[in-house]
Amino acid sequence: MVSNTFETINTFLSLVTNASIMSLKTIGTVSNYADEGSLKILALWKESISAIELSQPTSTSSLFYDEYSHYIVVHDSLDIEFPEKRDEWNKRFTKNIGVSVVEFVKSEGNTVYVKGLFALNGSMIYGIVPYTAFDAKDARYPAAEMENVRNAVMGEVLSQIKSKTIVDIGCGIGSITIDMARQNPNSIVYGIEITDGLSKQCEMNARLLDITNVKFKTANIYDLPFEDNSIDTATCFFMLHHLDDIPRALAEVKRVLREGGEIKAVDPIGHHHGPDLVVSEWQKLFEEAGFSIDVKIIDGAFVSSAILSKF
Repeated sequence: MVSNTFETINTFLSLVTNASIMSLKTIGTVSNYADEGSLKILALWKESISAIELSQPTSTSSLFYDEYSHYIVVHDSLDIEFPEKRDEWNKRFTKNIGVSVVEFVKSEGNTVYVKGLFALNGSMIYGIVPYTAFDAKDARYPAAEMENVRNAVMGEVLSQIKSKTIVDIGCGIGSITIDMARQNPNSIVYGIEITDGLSKQCEMNARLLDITNVKFKTANIYDLPFEDNSIDTATCFFMLHHLDDIPRALAEVKRVLREGGEIKAVDPIGHHHGPDLVVSEWQKLFEEAGFSIDVKIIDGAFVSSAILSKF
């Protein structure tokens, strides 16, 4: 099924790239909060929702059908060069045009909402066709290595989070944050991201999915926008290993947690951007910050549960 995915997309690419992009007719415009900085991490946008504002009033019914869940969308390309190991991304998104496989979410009037559109805000849309392979029961979207690790551990981790106030630090485009809010409907869940664009995209995703008990804020882990002793659970999923100063980050999380509060953290093994930490080193970082910690290794990731005992 994966090979069929690439074959279909590459065939579509060859048809449209042989002609000048100027010869293609614009049928719509993208509306989201994607910029070139955030789109360098394409995995963030796979679960994010974008709006396509169609040009013609009757376009929605003529392009989208009840029997199809996914579509191939032709759009403006990205002015980005991905590393060689991501050459498939370069082929699909950075040539004369971009081609995304998207999941239909819903439509409102002349606006269609789709998930997984890898296009900048304001990009032009040139074509939309149904993609039937995803409607097969055994179809799978090609997954990156970190996505495989994430899928293997997150179900178990999320089921353990049941608190009144939860903050998801480094929430990306908010898909996990929204899942936690959905699973804890009587709680308030906050998502923290470092750029306004990503925070606004998170808000758009939550709004379109009708998740009302989640709020997103632009901030970083070294200066969290919460009062002392105000949060029950903090989550740091696949983000601590990106930091230059993990002790400083844990000290700030400690500040906002209530007595007995908890950090749930997941980080990949062998994928640290500084030292390549082992279990004992992860434990030491949390213990020196004032936490009692349990670290497990599950499917290629450190899964840390740290309880605060600072009083």
